[in-house]
Amino acid sequence: MTDRITIGSCEVISLHDTGLLFPWGFFFPNVPFAEFEKYKDLYPACFGEDRFVTDAGAYAVRSPGKTVLVDTGIGPGPIAMLGGIEGKLVEDMEAKGVPRDSVDIVVHTHLHLDHVGWNITDGKPTFPNARYFAPQLDYEAFSESLQSNPQMQQVVPLMDQGLLETFDGELALTDDLTTMPTKGHTPGHHSVLLKSGGESLLITGDVAHHPAQVHQTDWNCMADSDGDQAAATRKQVMERLEAEGHPAAFCHFPGEGFGRIARDGNRRVFLTL
Repeated sequence: MTDRITIGSCEVISLHDTGLLFPWGFFFPNVPFAEFEKYKDLYPACFGEDRFVTDAGAYAVRSPGKTVLVDTGIGPGPIAMLGGIEGKLVEDMEAKGVPRDSVDIVVHTHLHLDHVGWNITDGKPTFPNARYFAPQLDYEAFSESLQSNPQMQQVVPLMDQGLLETFDGELALTDDLTTMPTKGHTPGHHSVLLKSGGESLLITGDVAHHPAQVHQTDWNCMADSDGDQAAATRKQVMERLEAEGHPAAFCHFPGEGFGRIARDGNRRVFLTL
C-alpha cells in the first residue's frame, strides 16, 4: 500500500484527516448488515466492532507548476456531532511534503461537512495562496446550512473574500486536471479526472463509501441526496473504471484509497494498489 502514485508527469498524494465510525444501519439504512457481511473477508478494514469503519480523506495532486488539493477533510474540530473528533489533515500534509502555503488550487468535489472542514483556520484561509472552487449546485442547495452549520461556515467566508469560484460541468483546473460531473450524492457532486502522459486517474469524491459498492452500485448511503441518480452515477463510473482499467482514488475507502476495479468471477471488486 502506498500513499502516493505517479500518473504521467503528475504525483497524487493520499492525505488522511481522521478515522470515522458509524452504525451500519445508520450509514446504510436500506442495506441489511448481512449483505455487507458477505464482503467482510474481502474488505476486512471496513469492519469494526458493530461499526462501519471509514476515513475522511483528501488528495493532493502535483501537476507541473501547480499543487491542487482535492477536498479539505472534516477540519480541526472538535466536531461535537461526531463525538468530538479532531482532524489532522494539515499535519499529515506537512509530514508528506505538502505544506499548506504550497497549495495553488483547492477544489471541492462537493460541500458536505467532511470535505470542507479545513478551508478556514482562525478566520483566515488555511491555504493562503490558493484559489478555491466549489460546485455551483451544491452552493445553491446548501445555502441555508452554509450560513448556519459550523462546518459549512468554512465555505461562506471564502466567497465573501472573493477567493471562491463556483462551477458546473467540466472545468479545467490545470492542463492535466478537469472536473467531471458525477451527480447524485449531492446535487452538484463532481469527481476530478487526471490525465497525463497517456495515463489517467479518477478522484471520485463520494461516488462510493464502501468498496462493496463497486459491485453493489444500487446500495445507497444515508447522505445520498438523490438515491436513484447516485446509484446510476455509481454504476456508470464503476463500469467505466472496469472497462478502462485505469486506477481511481476513493476518499472513504480503507487505507490510501488508491485502487483498480477488476472482475472476480461474476462481480466487480476493488483491488488496492
